[in-house]
Amino acid sequence: MALPLIPIAIGAKFISDIWQADKYAKEARSVNYEAYSMVETAQRKLRTQNEKLETTLKKLANRKKGIMNVTLPKFVEIHKKVVQINFEKFRHSNAVQSLTLPAESLNKINTMIAVAGVNMSDKEILGTFLFSFEYGGIGGALKKDARINLDVAYSRSDEAEVIAYNIDNTRIALEGINSKAESVLKLLAQMNALFLKSMQYTEEIINRNGVEVENYSDDEIDAIMNCINFAKALSDILKAPLFDSNGKLSKQIDDTLRTGNEYVRKIQTAN
Repeated sequence: MALPLIPIAIGAKFISDIWQADKYAKEARSVNYEAYSMVETAQRKLRTQNEKLETTLKKLANRKKGIMNVTLPKFVEIHKKVVQINFEKFRHSNAVQSLTLPAESLNKINTMIAVAGVNMSDKEILGTFLFSFEYGGIGGALKKDARINLDVAYSRSDEAEVIAYNIDNTRIALEGINSKAESVLKLLAQMNALFLKSMQYTEEIINRNGVEVENYSDDEIDAIMNCINFAKALSDILKAPLFDSNGKLSKQIDDTLRTGNEYVRKIQTAN
């Protein structure tokens, strides 16, 4: 038996309801897509910034390790020659202490050299050379405790805005860390180049003048002092942490950058 035809009025409403349902479904999909796009865009920017930061941090950690492993041992050998000079006869006795490195400072440099010579994984390198040198040690590791949970329904655009906002704040924070790390990288490159030049000149004048302090001019004595002071300044920057024990940017990094850049400008001006 054939089913009766749907009355025209009821049929019209039925078709209208189906059309409205489809319309609402399309609107919902549109809202969800916009919400998804908003979060995905923020997430993509965050991934890009995170990759950039990881590259910078690896460069910084390895640069510190390289300076400790190559430059500092050269200085230790030159310092051995410096202490053989007969400073007891130096005409400016009040400056004698500035011509050799204090035992405590030399011990710290030797510790850096020893640690830098150990084979490490990337994780151990980051932990050792980006956290406090005393705190991080060989077992230190960079913590990634700011994981973003994206397992959230994107059905409401206001929720997506909050998620995107939080992701963007994280990205901005990473940009700040990256900027600081790049500044330290630049400073270390400048200081290492100037220090190598200072060590080369110091070694030349010692080889030329020997152990008798009378053979040295005032300028040559000043050059030795500058080399010693350079070693102190560079070691301070090398041991300055980028992160504190909680994984946050250390409070002393700005002071380290300011002091180091002032020292570089002073040396460059003098030359």
